[in-house]
Amino acid sequence: MTDIQKNIRENQDSKKEREKNSRIVEIKAMCIGAALILAGGAAGGYALNEVKAEREKAQAEAREQAEREKAADEQRKAMEEEEASKTPEEKKAEQIAAAKEEAKEEGCPDEIISLVDKNDELIDFVKDYAQNKDKEIPDTVEGPTEEGQIPHYLQWDERWGYASYGTSIIASSGCGPTCMSMVIVGLTGDVTATPYRMAKYSEERGYIDESNNTYWAMLESAASDWGLRCQETMLDESSLAAELQAGHPVVCSMLPGDFTDVGHFLVLTGYKDGKVTLNDPFSKANSEKEWVFADIQDQIRQMWVFSLPS
Repeated sequence: MTDIQKNIRENQDSKKEREKNSRIVEIKAMCIGAALILAGGAAGGYALNEVKAEREKAQAEAREQAEREKAADEQRKAMEEEEASKTPEEKKAEQIAAAKEEAKEEGCPDEIISLVDKNDELIDFVKDYAQNKDKEIPDTVEGPTEEGQIPHYLQWDERWGYASYGTSIIASSGCGPTCMSMVIVGLTGDVTATPYRMAKYSEERGYIDESNNTYWAMLESAASDWGLRCQETMLDESSLAAELQAGHPVVCSMLPGDFTDVGHFLVLTGYKDGKVTLNDPFSKANSEKEWVFADIQDQIRQMWVFSLPS
């Protein structure tokens, strides 16, 4: 229940209680008045004055309560009007600020809190830190739902995103391992090649630098260990279309642009009529749209084409 709904409920309950008390006072006054009329005398007149005073007091209290309710209603309406006047961007900013403040109070590290500034899809990831950070990480991941599909995994999935990667965490720095997880599971069906397992693979073999960037050599090494062919090359649009239409996913190292401010890995998964589909391990929104290849081609630093051995 929102604060506004709670305020309305309290006002309604208070009004009902006030009306009930007023009726009780009136009935009581009528009964006493009738009894005193029968009793008569000076004592009866004195008591009637007391009843009158009590009634006037109750009426004054009722007026004060009505004024408080009116003020509360005006405040509620003002709050509703203010809320209605906010733009979607303002509402989102308030939601993000509240999530960050809540996470900070629960001891969430600044590195994790700052992720929501890069992508507001991570609001729940940030909010759920205290609840899920110590949960057991699964040994398997869901595979593709149809043949030839490259599944989309997120590096900030709460199943593994809080786990360490170098001196960082997978959610922040694990785009490379997550991309290799997508490629291996999609091509081989090995659902044990989770983003967490690939991150540990990269760490154990020294494929992560002091800034928590994944070395390109990790891609070829993992492909070899999982029985895949890997070709490092820069493809023109026609060659890229041929590879993708043959079912060969292409991992790209990205320069600053639409997908990153510093550097990033993502997987190209399909091509049609000049547009590509892709799996961005850091963004659902990016992965749910088609991209004109010519618009992002200059943002690609290097490509790796993966396939099963012939």
